[in-house]
Amino acid sequence: MSENGQYLTIRDGTWHYYRRVPSNYAHLDKRGSIKLSTKIKVANDRAGTKAGRIAARMNETHEAYWRSLVEQKAGEARRSYEDAVKLARSLGLDYLPPPVWAQQPISDVVTRIETAMVDGRMDDAALRKAILGGVEKPKIMLSNLFTEYEATQRTKIAKMSPDQLRKWTSAKKRAVDILIEQRDDKALDALTREDALAFADFWESRVIEDGISAATANKNITHIGGMIRAVNKRLQLRLDNVFAGTRIEGGRDGNRKPFAVEHIRDVILAHGQLAALNEEARDVVYIVMETGARPSEIINLSAARIVLDAPIPYIRIEAEGRLLKTEHSERDVPLAGMALDAMRRHPQGFPRYHDKGSNLSATLMKHFKARELLPTPKHSIYSFRHSFKDRLKAVECPEEMVDEMMGHAVGKPKYGDGYGLKLKLKYLQAIAFTVPLLVAA
Repeated sequence: MSENGQYLTIRDGTWHYYRRVPSNYAHLDKRGSIKLSTKIKVANDRAGTKAGRIAARMNETHEAYWRSLVEQKAGEARRSYEDAVKLARSLGLDYLPPPVWAQQPISDVVTRIETAMVDGRMDDAALRKAILGGVEKPKIMLSNLFTEYEATQRTKIAKMSPDQLRKWTSAKKRAVDILIEQRDDKALDALTREDALAFADFWESRVIEDGISAATANKNITHIGGMIRAVNKRLQLRLDNVFAGTRIEGGRDGNRKPFAVEHIRDVILAHGQLAALNEEARDVVYIVMETGARPSEIINLSAARIVLDAPIPYIRIEAEGRLLKTEHSERDVPLAGMALDAMRRHPQGFPRYHDKGSNLSATLMKHFKARELLPTPKHSIYSFRHSFKDRLKAVECPEEMVDEMMGHAVGKPKYGDGYGLKLKLKYLQAIAFTVPLLVAA
């Protein structure tokens, strides 16, 4: 609805909003058509400009109302179906629609019918429908996919920080919105292989024509496939996996490159190169550089996990009010060189950037680009982490210790508590940088 008078009509010298109930909502809204006065006289608004704005707001309200009717009906259908599934399971049966259970071995069919015949269950409509599959599968639309998926992820969501939840939600919803833009708002069971391939083709064209990375494209494809699989499993919808195998080839083109040791030492740590950064951001760079930790792991450290008074000072990276990237991310990392000095300046952590990783990333990338500290477009702040791994290898640090300090999975069963702080510190001291001068260049 724009301001050009769409859905406007004149009645008794006054502009009125007029619209027929769309056919896809007609079974829920029986009014047929809606007629409402904008209370704007035609004589005072010949072109209908002001009335058009009012009508636009009325239209938005009605479209929101129609969507809510759909969601309400879908919610009722979903709850009825979930209740039927739970009832069937409580009786030792899988919930199956008649065409499916009728095709099972005769012994299974007999068992199902006998289960329905005992204890007066045939007289209970809910039990009868649960046993014999009399409740229709809910029609879940793409526009409701995220809400349904969210219900499958409650344990994971409960462990997220507010910023993690915001990013997680935004990425999933955006993927769904784009799919709807490309293929319309369809029921999940109406999605076809052609829909999935068309979605993948759309993203491949973005990679080729707009220069986005294949990794970004594949994330969006994976978001959709993952959400549908989770909802399918929870509600036993028996959907075909139409998005299988649709990821774009060459999806690793976004891999970050490590900084060369010489570049860190002679360029990034050159006199004054980081002086313009605020102290928290600058010290996070030093700590990431010397510990190999992810920036998000550093800015979300609490005072209790910054241990500076031990014989070997260290930081403890563990889940605390937020999810870690992997279960292997929990670890203790000794502080050496510039990391130790930086952490002593922030014994309480980094309040400016706590749970605000995007703010830190924006600050650092703006500075690094302005000072031309990134050698190529494939370098980023994360390149320090990749360099850390190369630097440890250069001093012949055991591969399993490298993976442990970086919080990587080693692909082997874990026995014991891993390497101790003393041995880790030996290798960290061997690769430590010297403190640069902070005179502005």
